[in-house]
Amino acid sequence: MTLDLRDVTGVPGHSAAFDYSPDLSELLSESVLAVVGDARLRGSVRNDAGILTMRAELDARLLCVCARCLKQFELDASQTFEVTLSESEAAEDDPEYYRVESAAIDPGAVIVSELILRSEQRLLCREDCRGLCERCGADLNEGDCGCAPEGDVRFAVLSQLLDG
Repeated sequence: MTLDLRDVTGVPGHSAAFDYSPDLSELLSESVLAVVGDARLRGSVRNDAGILTMRAELDARLLCVCARCLKQFELDASQTFEVTLSESEAAEDDPEYYRVESAAIDPGAVIVSELILRSEQRLLCREDCRGLCERCGADLNEGDCGCAPEGDVRFAVLSQLLDG
């Protein structure tokens, strides 16, 4: 969706509202498999004394894969955003602003960029996820697998002293 800002950019105090289901397909990756249900994006762009501010709320759930145990889980991606927009060409190189071209902007594209910037490097099903056993592949969240603990290879020579 492209939001027309012609009535907003020239008149301080004016705003343009939006409420729609954004395309979040750019978020999909090896870690994010799908968007669960319909995502909803609502908000507005307001001209505050010549500064364009977009305030938005995203309601979305994502189907993800845990980076440690490889189980699928749903992640609540609902967030509130506030970003500054600029029509200036100098804003292209400034990470504090999103560039508005031809007095129009796609709020969904801005929100996808913000989600990518805010997201964790590795998605986990839960903070204390123990992952998989390196030897047998058992899910350690369900209990110990029975594999003998590996000794530290740096101390292998010292363990020979104990054996002899």
